[in-house]
Amino acid sequence: MARELGVRNLTAFKLQSASTYGTAIPLKNCVSLNTTNNYKEIEYYADCTTEHSSANLQNVDVELEMSSAMGLKLLAELTGQEYSNGKMATLVGGAVPQIALAYEILMDDNTTRRRVLYSLNLRKEEQSNETESEGEVWTFTGKSLPVEINGKQYVDLWMSESEIEAIESPEEKASAKAEYESFFETVVLPA
Repeated sequence: MARELGVRNLTAFKLQSASTYGTAIPLKNCVSLNTTNNYKEIEYYADCTTEHSSANLQNVDVELEMSSAMGLKLLAELTGQEYSNGKMATLVGGAVPQIALAYEILMDDNTTRRRVLYSLNLRKEEQSNETESEGEVWTFTGKSLPVEINGKQYVDLWMSESEIEAIESPEEKASAKAEYESFFETVVLPA
């Protein structure tokens, strides 16, 4: 079984309404991406013991490191800052836009997996510069929240190139391949 190697092809889509997204915004120069699922623990006790224990996914924390070569216009678009004529300004009380973030994970067998987080906000919370540096990296943090799609709450969607190739039904395989190929052009939603 193949293992994950790295991340590439990050693409943002601004959330316009419930499950409607804008055009693709390619994000170049990703250094690293880390996601952490956050669960609400549920436990019931009876007869001096644990009767039931489970967990419900609530949201996903995201930490994204990008090269500081990112343009200010793109930075402003992702983080909700004002931008005009080469100038970016931070507005106190400004709203951070919700986006969908799609990306690709390279596998060690040369196939890929793709994932989209549906309702994510990203913030660049600090600035650090050194007189001697190997190139600064900007860290963005945020939280991906559930969105309602067809009456269910979703936080993300995954697709696997190798699993699509294993689909036996020609019609289902063709449909899945079409979604996979358009993954960075439009936000893929669950069935």
